[in-house]
Amino acid sequence: MQFSEIPGLSELKKQLVSAHKRGKVAHAQLFAGRQGTAALPMALAYASYLMCENKTEADSCGSCANCVRIKKLVHPDIHLHFPKISAAESKYEKVMAEAIPRFREFVMETPFGDLETWTKKYGQENKNLLISRQDSRQMLKNVSMRSVEGGYKILLIWMPEFMNPSSANAILKILEEPPEKTLYLLVSYSYDSLLATITSRTQLVNVSPNTEGEVKDYLIQKGMESSKADQAAKLAEGKIGLGLSIANTGDSQEYEDFQQWMLECWNKNLTGLVKRSEDFSKSGKAAQKSTLNFAIALLRNAVVHASGQTPPVQSESEKSFIGKFSDKLGFERLEKTYALSNEAIIHLERNSNPRITHLNLSLDIIRVLNG
Repeated sequence: MQFSEIPGLSELKKQLVSAHKRGKVAHAQLFAGRQGTAALPMALAYASYLMCENKTEADSCGSCANCVRIKKLVHPDIHLHFPKISAAESKYEKVMAEAIPRFREFVMETPFGDLETWTKKYGQENKNLLISRQDSRQMLKNVSMRSVEGGYKILLIWMPEFMNPSSANAILKILEEPPEKTLYLLVSYSYDSLLATITSRTQLVNVSPNTEGEVKDYLIQKGMESSKADQAAKLAEGKIGLGLSIANTGDSQEYEDFQQWMLECWNKNLTGLVKRSEDFSKSGKAAQKSTLNFAIALLRNAVVHASGQTPPVQSESEKSFIGKFSDKLGFERLEKTYALSNEAIIHLERNSNPRITHLNLSLDIIRVLNG
């Protein structure tokens, strides 16, 4: 990954390059952004730049041995840590051996991908993933090892918000006092949920969303027709990963499920809503967040329509539904439903019970819709 492969964000790229030139590379950096943004690509491009043998003024060369190995995520001095299924200590090596090749494929295929994309690639959609205490022990082992190439040794920790307190606390000392030329690059999509003991020991690198035009251009570059890329970019809120997902999904089952959910709330179908909440709780955490994020996107369109503006919808069926939905409910009720859905996803990120969270949201929506 090179900086040139990431759309926009020119000021951030300059800051990262400048830090290296000035000899001010912080030993622990936290690349924070929303899911679907360039947080992970930026961390990888930065690692490539730092370890490149023939770097230019503004980027890595992309062709030296280090750049090629980093692009494939097989450089011996870059150690990968990411959410995966937990395992007893005796089975940890087996779990790692199975997970790492899939994680490499996930990053190379979908560098802007989110947790749901990873769990599907991993084949563990219905499992709770985490960065375990065994992972922390592996980090300590990585730190104690000497650099193979004699340069930087980098620990890339993707989604440290999935570290439980035990695993997070186990690495505090090495975060604060690392061996020479050891760097920690953390990539987080939920900065506010990280332990203060982690954030206080890292330098924040804020990765902003891209502009709508940058998302559209990137989607077109990836082979999507202009009109479809334009619609997806309008919905993506600057998140390239979300734009790719929207453009590739079209009229998905999620759209049909949302309509059915709203009808159950409108009709006060408690039996249907209880079953829906139970099914919701049985899906993995990534799928749960994806369901609510999809609902939030549609509700946002309905709010836009109710305010008298034209929402960036994707199809005639969606346009018809949004129009009828917003006209029937009106701006005030839609805005309240939108706010409630955003609150629910925040609760999920804080590890609330998914069944209770979803059912409470449904009951709150009933009160709003029928109030």
